[in-house]
Amino acid sequence: MLKFQEQYDWDYLKAQNRATYYEEVWGGEFQYEDYEGGVVAPITKAPITCAEDLEKIVEMPASAWPLAEQVEACRLLVDGVKDGTPIFNGVFCPAAIFQKMCAVFSIGRYRTATRSDLMVTLIKEHPVEVHRALKNITRTMASYAQELVKTGIYGIFYAATGLSRTGYLTKEEWEEFVKPYDLELIQAMKPLKIMVHDCGILCNPEWFADYPIDILHWPESATGNPSLDSAPNWIGKITPMGGCDERPFGQGQAEKIRRLTRATINKMKDIPFVLAPDCSISVNTSDAELRAFIQAAHESPDFDGKTFVL
Repeated sequence: MLKFQEQYDWDYLKAQNRATYYEEVWGGEFQYEDYEGGVVAPITKAPITCAEDLEKIVEMPASAWPLAEQVEACRLLVDGVKDGTPIFNGVFCPAAIFQKMCAVFSIGRYRTATRSDLMVTLIKEHPVEVHRALKNITRTMASYAQELVKTGIYGIFYAATGLSRTGYLTKEEWEEFVKPYDLELIQAMKPLKIMVHDCGILCNPEWFADYPIDILHWPESATGNPSLDSAPNWIGKITPMGGCDERPFGQGQAEKIRRLTRATINKMKDIPFVLAPDCSISVNTSDAELRAFIQAAHESPDFDGKTFVL
């Protein structure tokens, strides 16, 4: 991460944690030598496979191995970054962690979602036990967050994933099983700056407009989502983030990336925002594509050195 930061001089450094560390806290095991598409290691032992496993999801200390390891990684980043560049550490929301513990692949981006998966089934059939597990996950992550605060990082990249997607959880389910635990954990993360990432198609970023957060990131390029320049109509004091479809990255399309980025900057010239790809970019992204993205911002006639490029 430090080499990546030094090479491209991003305005913020977002730590790219391995996505498996949450399940590992509760005994999840993975085939690390066989990453699916180079992104996520296949799970070989899920913490939750049936309703009886819910009682095993107890509150864990921040000193648990995977959490302590991530805290130490943040300390190393803070010590190693140059010029005091702000650092965001990635943290999934409690319901997304629960989903991952059920071995349900995150429904973000353009992946399919089904209401017949284990998470939704448990919510419908064992709500009391699910709430207990979510409370223990939230308390665990709150303790972890307090340790992150001590490292001196600037903020949290809070992955809400695609739980707010139309057609997955109902709005009532989301308000009961997602939002209360989000608000509790976000409160525990203060005074860190909070950047929420809402992921995928039909993701309803408006649902987060009353969250006590600083930045809201959603993919305007994905089907059914509001445009970035609509934010002043509904986002309040939260700063919008996004601006470039992530799908061209890794496809040898540097010029397209430049055009997409310039188009966003032009339409957002009077609206403060954080420039970033709409979601995670491909591991095959080239140096030329990254530099096209950066240069598109710096070529703007309105650029004054204060444009944020994540």
